Amino acid sequence: MTTIRRVALAALMLLCTRSAHADWPGFHGPNRDGVVPDAEIQTDWPEQGPAVLWSNDVGPGFGGAAIVGDRVYILDRNNTAGDRLRVYDFATGQEQWSAAYDAPGRTSYHGSRGTPMINDGYAFTVGPFGHVTCFDLDQRKVAWQQHMDDYDADPPKWAWSQTPLIYQDWVIIAPMAENAGLVALDQDTSEVIWRSGNIGIEGYGSPRLITLEDKPQIVYFTSKLVSGVDPDTGEILWTYDNIPVKRAIPTPAVVGDDKLFITAGYDAGSALIQIIRKGDAFAVNELARDTYHGGQIHAALPVGEHLYVNLNTNENLRQRGKDAHGIGCFDTDGQLLWKSDNEPDIDRGPVLALGEHLLTLGGEDGVLRLIEADAEGYKEIAATKVFPADQRRNMIWAPMAFAHGRLVLRSQGQLKCIDLRKSQAN
Repeated sequence: MTTIRRVALAALMLLCTRSAHADWPGFHGPNRDGVVPDAEIQTDWPEQGPAVLWSNDVGPGFGGAAIVGDRVYILDRNNTAGDRLRVYDFATGQEQWSAAYDAPGRTSYHGSRGTPMINDGYAFTVGPFGHVTCFDLDQRKVAWQQHMDDYDADPPKWAWSQTPLIYQDWVIIAPMAENAGLVALDQDTSEVIWRSGNIGIEGYGSPRLITLEDKPQIVYFTSKLVSGVDPDTGEILWTYDNIPVKRAIPTPAVVGDDKLFITAGYDAGSALIQIIRKGDAFAVNELARDTYHGGQIHAALPVGEHLYVNLNTNENLRQRGKDAHGIGCFDTDGQLLWKSDNEPDIDRGPVLALGEHLLTLGGEDGVLRLIEADAEGYKEIAATKVFPADQRRNMIWAPMAFAHGRLVLRSQGQLKCIDLRKSQAN
């Protein structure tokens, strides 16, 4: 593919992802940021909460849903058999078909991790044991498969937990190996296009394509480094190593045209960094550092001039109900403005930003909360229980998906669709 064509396609892709908020093709939506700025949702919830349109039993897991057109996709798992792509009708929840491959075994936290990535009639997934799979959606079967072992990659302690990224007609994965930090594959043939150098190990997030200083780049976060990689060549453009974390999970959030907000658990805290470009060279300037407040699993969500983060981590949840940090609000200078503490206790549940509102789903209590995105403090508008509480640890940590005014949620045993359309007559 010529350079001119790549630039043209990149511009078209950016335009589409900014305007086509109807679909949710993969992890954290079309821009991988968990934000739908123009979303209009029902905010005057009835006493019993928004309508549950359908509910299905699924296996345990932490991978969210992808929604494209009239179909919902998840990667499910059976430990004695393997991984399975399951496809549902978005309107009714009826399962349409599924396709599986053998991958028996158990992980420390059972179940699937990644969200399917849907593109050009394919679904791309990474299974917990490192299977990189392309499903043909028309043929309803596996089209090709690789394995992270192909790149001499060591499996992370908590298993492979990522969603592939699509750049043009390439599939980007993160083996995090010595000579294959990121890898670009042809989506039709699985041919290797490029491999990046070492970007560190023990990452559980997904690669994200962003533009900083007018340069498209793939950003990835591991326990050693945050890296910016050229999506056309695999060249490492810059690295930042001042937020060492035992296990890196949240995807960095974009602030303006040249900044990233990075947050993590395991006592890592948060940081705001600036990417500085001088010609073809890049440098990193740390603008702010908070060593106490960080989010363990879910990314910060930029809404207007502020960022909202679920600040609950292993460290501040060890004494249940006594030291939870809850939702936190940062300004774009990286300073914490407020946090909700343990009222309510949302554990490590996911967060979405829809218009001027936040949605949180309690990781333990299964309560869906509608919150006003307000820099003055925590302002809850409504709440409803979606999943039953479980004293054995619910671990409702899967990212939420939003499309066509409807919300798809996953617990450790159920997949549910909630109607948030502003007009219930639609």
